[in-house]
Amino acid sequence: MKVLLIGAEGQVGYELWHALQFNREVIPTTSDGRDVGGMTTIKLDLSDAQDISKKIDNIKPDVICNAAAYTQVDQAEAETEAAKSINHEAVAVMADAARRNKCLLVHYSTDYVFSGDHKVPWKEKDRPNPTSVYGQTKLDGEQAILASGCEYMIFRTAWVFSNRRQNFLKTMLRLAENNQQLKIVNDQQGAPTWATTIALATMLALNIPETGLYHLTSNGATTWFGFAKKIFSQAEKIGLIEQQPELVPISTKDFPTAAQRPKYSVLNCRQFEGVFNVKLPHWQTALQLCMQRMKP
Repeated sequence: MKVLLIGAEGQVGYELWHALQFNREVIPTTSDGRDVGGMTTIKLDLSDAQDISKKIDNIKPDVICNAAAYTQVDQAEAETEAAKSINHEAVAVMADAARRNKCLLVHYSTDYVFSGDHKVPWKEKDRPNPTSVYGQTKLDGEQAILASGCEYMIFRTAWVFSNRRQNFLKTMLRLAENNQQLKIVNDQQGAPTWATTIALATMLALNIPETGLYHLTSNGATTWFGFAKKIFSQAEKIGLIEQQPELVPISTKDFPTAAQRPKYSVLNCRQFEGVFNVKLPHWQTALQLCMQRMKP
């Protein structure tokens, strides 16, 4: 099986690169063709529809894994065209090429397609209603895939963290270096999800690919405050920090951002677990495993 991995330098893409090696030829791409961790990639310009189509037609993969996205949520409010280009237009080109080449498109979406006004975990059948440019462009990407006629698996995930790139886990540890007190939002709920969990779940799903839209996050739920609290507890335990900073819970209104965040982002993943016979880990377990990699 030949897999074209788009966005190999990202949190999820990097873990996919490792997870998909078994019985598969993985062809990784980056925006500039640079080496990642000493490993070679090929250049793919996601702003160039012709480049996307030509690369897919020439490589003729069995599977396209699109782990690339414009993820600067607040910046997207001002850079609408840039977000649209990567999250919608490039995805539409991939979907058309997947249909033309009769290959499977695996695509990653987000909890931001929902408004966040639920009180129970969101199901795949619930009506999307994004409240940000980022969320809207990701939803547009989903809809382009559905309309294309290609074979696809769309995985919506949320609150992604890992021990590399920029994410909430690494931001908290960095801020703790120079701050004895941190104010953390405590009225937004979601499921922190390790990039490795997404990659391994994808690997298992590819063994019995079933076209559809699925929710894919860790089990359990918490707030950003609860997430931070667990991060620092574990960091102190394994010697990443000497002392935990004081955490002060605040509300969303006390931490204004350009883009509106969903208040409730918990996704119901029972469909994924049932179809692919997978039990997704609890977010606290995944966090502990991730942070073991960060031990000094």
